[in-house]
Amino acid sequence: TELLGFTPEEALQLSFSELVVDLQETPQWAAARAGDSDREAVELFARRKSGQDVCVELTLSRLRTSADQRAYVLAVVRDISERHHAEEERIELIREQLASEESAAAQRRLEVLAEASRLLDASLEYETTLQEVARVAVRTLADWCIVHLLEQNGTIRWLALAHGDPAKEALARELQERYPATEGVTRVLRTGVSEIYSGQRSDADLAARAHDEDHLRMLRELDSKAVMIVPLVARGRMLGAVSLISTRQGRVYRTTDLAIAEELARRCGQAIQNAWLHQEAHAAIKARDRFVSIASHELRTPIARVKGYAEMVLAAHTDGDLTDEMLQRSLRRIDKASDRLTGLVRDLLDVSKLSTGKLPMRLRSVDPTELVREVVGRYQEQLSGTGHLLLDIVGQPGNVSADPERVEQVLTNLLDNALKYSPDGADLRVRVQPKARGVLVEVQDHGIGLPPEAAERIFEPFSRATNAEVRQITGMGLGLYICRNIVEQHHGRIWAGSQGEGSGTLISVWLPELTSLPSAAAAA
Repeated sequence: TELLGFTPEEALQLSFSELVVDLQETPQWAAARAGDSDREAVELFARRKSGQDVCVELTLSRLRTSADQRAYVLAVVRDISERHHAEEERIELIREQLASEESAAAQRRLEVLAEASRLLDASLEYETTLQEVARVAVRTLADWCIVHLLEQNGTIRWLALAHGDPAKEALARELQERYPATEGVTRVLRTGVSEIYSGQRSDADLAARAHDEDHLRMLRELDSKAVMIVPLVARGRMLGAVSLISTRQGRVYRTTDLAIAEELARRCGQAIQNAWLHQEAHAAIKARDRFVSIASHELRTPIARVKGYAEMVLAAHTDGDLTDEMLQRSLRRIDKASDRLTGLVRDLLDVSKLSTGKLPMRLRSVDPTELVREVVGRYQEQLSGTGHLLLDIVGQPGNVSADPERVEQVLTNLLDNALKYSPDGADLRVRVQPKARGVLVEVQDHGIGLPPEAAERIFEPFSRATNAEVRQITGMGLGLYICRNIVEQHHGRIWAGSQGEGSGTLISVWLPELTSLPSAAAAA
């Protein structure tokens, strides 16, 4: 391999213990084999073909196959020699910067980094770990420490807080709950540049910062004398900020303190990023397993019907009992099962194309009214005598830029769902009308409706409303996910509404008119 210099054939002739000599002696290996942990990480030396040692990180994960429940330990090996070298250089630089300070104080600061690294490497539960790191920081770097996290929606929340005085810690927590995120934290999150404040602030300054009397009281009691705020960044992404605060009279944070704080924040950011990546990988594995389970179940049903009716026809023919009526009835059911199978395969192929961003769209000017009228007409013929499908056309909707086959796919899916989730003989209604410089198409059924929390979730892949699953209504939970992607590729919107279970569902699709496409407004 490129890492150790062996060819694939040579590597296959070696045991893993010959490549990483001390692995089997580590508690991480024992825990991974015993299944005590989903993931273990350990840093060791691996032996290259040349005889040289290289520093590697092994991530050990216990896996179990769904077929035979056999357990395996998956080892992912990563070359971290450059990272170790870089960390050693950074620590050496910090040592040089601290050379002019008292050696005992300098040593304690470096011990903070070592202890923080140990905590961060030991667990993927980053929220709990960052709380412990904050407690380590208040031993030497500060009197209290706060870790703020920048959420994906842009909000800021405090994640961890520690204070050397338990009574003051309770007050600091109350401050964060009632008056979160100072201007300094917000500015560091925006600029990505660390900030240092030193010197006692006057009471007038505190009063200017305070929102009310309670806020002013808390600021006075906590009495900050020096502050460092450093960004939490990993792989170029802003994750949050660490604030280190001293209440000691005359304390001044220097560049050496800032170097330690920034290195601490860098390691925290890396730990958060690694934890997120692990969560994403775990979610991907669960999604894959769910996909295999649902797809195999849904594909098995139409295949079993095709095979069952084919065997019945063959048996009747062999016995001389095959009648024209039996043959026609069996062929119709085989045809229906084949249509179901074709639809499932098409959905799976579309999902595959969506995941790679390669779902083709052949756009042209389309009259949505005529397209809806044509699709609804086909369903009206099928429903003759078993229910009613009403079509309302309001006003004169304009043309849209669309792929007619894909829009027809959306309409077909919505009508199939309306029929599937409604009782036999129920009335369905489709309405087409101009709306917000676009065209609004609504499909209303009077079926099982939606629970309050399901209106958005039903558009996620492999997700269905709980009442549909309880009733064991067939479906893979892909149709509406595909519909949303098709509609959004047309610069439109699709959403669901319901008054609750048993009250039916209204699915709305809005597409921008051809003339308004470049700046299409969102439907109200």
